[in-house]
Amino acid sequence: MMSSFTDRTIKLNFLNYSMLIFTDKSRKHNTIHLIVLLTFKHEHYTIEICFLILEEIMKTILISGEPCVIEGFLHEAGNVEELEVLRTFQEENEALDMVSRQEVDLAVIDLEMQKVNGADIGWELKKRNPDIQLIYLTRQQRSLMDLITLHPVAVLEMPFQEGEIEYVVESAYLLSKRKRKRIYARTFGHFDVFVDGRPIMFKSAKAKEFLAFLIDRRGGTVSTDQMINVLWEDRPNDESTQNLCCKLVKTLQRELRAAGAEEMLVVARGSRSINVETFQCDMYEMLDGNQKIRSQYMGEYLVDYSWSEGQTAFLDRFLHE
Repeated sequence: MMSSFTDRTIKLNFLNYSMLIFTDKSRKHNTIHLIVLLTFKHEHYTIEICFLILEEIMKTILISGEPCVIEGFLHEAGNVEELEVLRTFQEENEALDMVSRQEVDLAVIDLEMQKVNGADIGWELKKRNPDIQLIYLTRQQRSLMDLITLHPVAVLEMPFQEGEIEYVVESAYLLSKRKRKRIYARTFGHFDVFVDGRPIMFKSAKAKEFLAFLIDRRGGTVSTDQMINVLWEDRPNDESTQNLCCKLVKTLQRELRAAGAEEMLVVARGSRSINVETFQCDMYEMLDGNQKIRSQYMGEYLVDYSWSEGQTAFLDRFLHE
């Protein structure tokens, strides 16, 4: 199996990480990485090994006062499928405002800005988004001591070497995954929810179905009456069935909490919903225009649940528009 992987070593200038990435791009839609991450502490190191399916785009901004730097980076970034440059900035204020208003995964910062220190920009970005990853660009050999507490992914010396941008974007993605729990809901075909790549093993099939129904609603609230109509369509809407609904909500809360995904569920008096900001979902991404995900849809959606047929018909129409 390992013979199909190509070996890459990402040399991070930040000194405390060494990363080996074995990459297999033979699959049609996903890039699979076997990642060996060495973290050095006091002459000892720990080794973490994981498989990562890199199918997410790193939403990126670039901050530099030099048009030639912007042009050079954009040229190299155009070869990196996993990188989406949302916008470039020649001054930091607009960049800070953007990071305050919308999701940005990665900021590439020119250290040699004329009016402000690039390290200071990193501090301000981190205040607004603690999860943002930082890559610094420099034209000269320099001390990195002023950057240590910012934990940048890398410091790249210009001009860039071939393939260097792609390597550090991959490491930025990995470090981002390690910092925050990733939840992914698969609705195409059979329904499953994954936390950090591992499926939640639901003890209650009914709780799993209820979660699927909430995800299908895309953040819309679900009343007790709606729960009964969908999940217990053959039972009367009486006190006994309403109590079943209450128990089911508690069961789902307990199962999600055990998996570390409790933030998905929003419970209010008389209604329940899903927090769509806490997870990724193939159906959501397809409707948002993700072409890779769109190509994976084969006409099967939540196939285990008959109530999903209406949404399946909608997705089929959407796909052929």
